[in-house]
Amino acid sequence: MRHALQSESWKNLLPDTIDWLGQVQLSAGESAAGAHTVVAIKTNEDQKDAFTLNAPKLANELVQKISAGATSLGWKPSAGALHLVIDGAGYTLVPQSSVKVHTKQVARQLGLDAAKATKDLKIGHLAFAAAEGLPGTEVFDGYVSGLYTCSAFKGTRKRDLSRFPGRLTLLGAAHSAEHLAQHLAFAKAQAFTRFLQDSPANYMNPIKLADIAKEMAQDAGLKVKILDKEQMTKLGMGSFLSVSDGGSTEPRTIVIEIDGHDMSRTVALVGKGLTFDSGGISIKPSAGMEEMKYDMSGGAAVLGTAYYFAHVKPPVRVVCVVGATENMPSGTATKPGDVVRAMNGKTIEVHNTDAEGRLVLADVLHYAISEYKPELTIDIATLTGAVLMALGCVGAAVMSNDQATAQSVMEAGASEGEPLWQLPLWPELEKETKGDVADLKNIAKPSVKGGTIMGGLFLKEFVGSAKWVHLDIAGTGWNCQALGYPSSGGSTFGLRTLVAACLKFNQ
Repeated sequence: MRHALQSESWKNLLPDTIDWLGQVQLSAGESAAGAHTVVAIKTNEDQKDAFTLNAPKLANELVQKISAGATSLGWKPSAGALHLVIDGAGYTLVPQSSVKVHTKQVARQLGLDAAKATKDLKIGHLAFAAAEGLPGTEVFDGYVSGLYTCSAFKGTRKRDLSRFPGRLTLLGAAHSAEHLAQHLAFAKAQAFTRFLQDSPANYMNPIKLADIAKEMAQDAGLKVKILDKEQMTKLGMGSFLSVSDGGSTEPRTIVIEIDGHDMSRTVALVGKGLTFDSGGISIKPSAGMEEMKYDMSGGAAVLGTAYYFAHVKPPVRVVCVVGATENMPSGTATKPGDVVRAMNGKTIEVHNTDAEGRLVLADVLHYAISEYKPELTIDIATLTGAVLMALGCVGAAVMSNDQATAQSVMEAGASEGEPLWQLPLWPELEKETKGDVADLKNIAKPSVKGGTIMGGLFLKEFVGSAKWVHLDIAGTGWNCQALGYPSSGGSTFGLRTLVAACLKFNQ
């Protein structure tokens, strides 16, 4: 191995938060003796520095003491969090966001801000005072997300769980042990997903990603299958394989099957897993190219969903399929103008090798649908830069060949505070996917515009009559600006939507 990191076990590189989540005592109740308590603060829209405590379950006398203590110090919410000691107990006042978005997003942002405010305090027992309108479990999710650090690849890294609270109480909340266990499992899945996103491409290459997925699945007793280049060639995945032609690392197709309570119904989740995207021969500009390790964020969300359902059994069978490869320029790389044949028999003119995600997903979608006959297929991908022009870095695009199916997935996202916006697959634009010397071309001519829609229309050619939803997370998977998400690095955006869509599918 040229790089010592390649021989490092992925389990040794996982974020400390995963180990901590396996040990922390998470509870919900009416009291938390001796705890340091986080209290949400509401501000007045007209008078930004006027505030009230959003803690209806705390005793009125205590609320008055906390308010008086903050006022006596001349504290204003615009200054950020405040630490107080009242009657020998510690309190941290954290202003909650006044942005009018989903309450779960506001709750998670409160948790993120609380983690930032308290991370250096060495607290043994931390409590979150119940806040009106803000689910305590979502505050917890945000708090855990705020504790996450991508320090695995630093030579100075030392595992130290003592910096995390040993106990954590959702004060004034009523949750069953099972419900709390599910949130612990989700928090682990979130950290696992971010680890996959943040890892450098010379470590997290297609083979390593497949090895991690395989070991994770086997540890959980899940069915897993890894297709190598030879197997993919026999299946006729020429579209997918054309993307890998320029790289020195072989591609992999990752397939994980998760048994559900109802095995008669199947949901397929399909993820784009470009562990590094240089653009190929149509090479990207150098500025920011180091971030293109995130081009597997859709695949990471799919594998994070598998991680969660390995611990929380889904209502139906869930099949997770990820196409993993690199897109590199070399003497063997696919060239603009080349024609490739996809698994479903259609031929494709590759007009731009940087429109590679759709070439991978074309075969992976067809494979998942033809092999497993799902009632619902959702693909998730950092597919187009054009989606940033349409929606910015706050929400993801949704496209579908079935309106009821699209609505169901959007409702799943909305229920979890994941901003989604549907774009139309205009029939007038379908002709723009047609090739001149092949059946299709992978990108429309520059005058057509609507790049995100064109990506969706291309993928539609490979799903047949199956009910299918496409999520384009190119604007949100990395450096996401949606409230309640990490603002830099991997965001795990889409993970909540995938989980929720599967959970509500059989309802």
